[in-house]
Amino acid sequence: MKAQYPFTFVALTLLARLPMSVLRTVGWCVGSLAYALNRSRRRTTRTNFRIAFPDYSEGQVRVLVKAHLRNLGMALTDRVWLWFAPLPTVYARLSFNGLALMPQTTTESQRPTILLVPHFSGLDAAWPAWVAACEQAGQAVPQLTTIFQPQSTAWEDALFRYGRGRFAPITQFTRHDGIRPVMKALKAGSAYYCLPDNDFGSKDAVFVPFFGVPAATLTVLPRLSAAMSAQVVPLIARMTPQGYSVEALPAWDHLQNTSVEGYCTAMNVAIEAWARTMPEQYLFSHRRYKTRPDGAPSVY
Repeated sequence: MKAQYPFTFVALTLLARLPMSVLRTVGWCVGSLAYALNRSRRRTTRTNFRIAFPDYSEGQVRVLVKAHLRNLGMALTDRVWLWFAPLPTVYARLSFNGLALMPQTTTESQRPTILLVPHFSGLDAAWPAWVAACEQAGQAVPQLTTIFQPQSTAWEDALFRYGRGRFAPITQFTRHDGIRPVMKALKAGSAYYCLPDNDFGSKDAVFVPFFGVPAATLTVLPRLSAAMSAQVVPLIARMTPQGYSVEALPAWDHLQNTSVEGYCTAMNVAIEAWARTMPEQYLFSHRRYKTRPDGAPSVY
């Protein structure tokens, strides 16, 4: 990043020195503009909230849509300090609960670990919060592997790779690389940072309910967990006035012998429950129901 885009690196490093409150105010304004000007995003978000909260009035849904898009803007500007502020500044704004539930070594003899990280605003804060907690506890920081959606430009790709890779060793594959490199990394002791709750089409997906509507749900989590005998540990990140709070939850060992459909259903039920506690922070602006079962009409 430094070598490829030196001016951008310097500019973002300087912006990251601003108080978090200033950056979040900018993000709030960006989100407000998105609400006012981006009709398509506003419509998608409204549709998803109507599905998730059918008993809400139109006024309540409008409040949620505004809050979500503003939160999305703040999460965007938070990446400036997450990825470019000095590490002590970043770590001071993060808290991590449940360190005892996380893998503490990265040896090949250890049971593989998959981290379930739903698409909340703080998904990019969970990894550095874990690193900070390990360092404070005097533990070695485990290696991490993840798959990310390729960005539209080389500049954006470089930015994401730099920001997500600055805290500790992390191997970043794209969706085009497939799952085999991830399986190899899991065998070598790397934890897999899995974000399985977006709609990427019907391939490698099953239709199971999400807020009561069939949604194409990726099967990577149950299939990979079964193939690798891996434990699945949910990581839930929450935006707070101080920064982000991240919580590790007990491993989902009770789902080991569940069918793929049953596992995906249980995953969606869990994500629904977490999303209800902070609906403005879940990615309701994503077209979660764009892929429909045969013969089903579009919800958008």
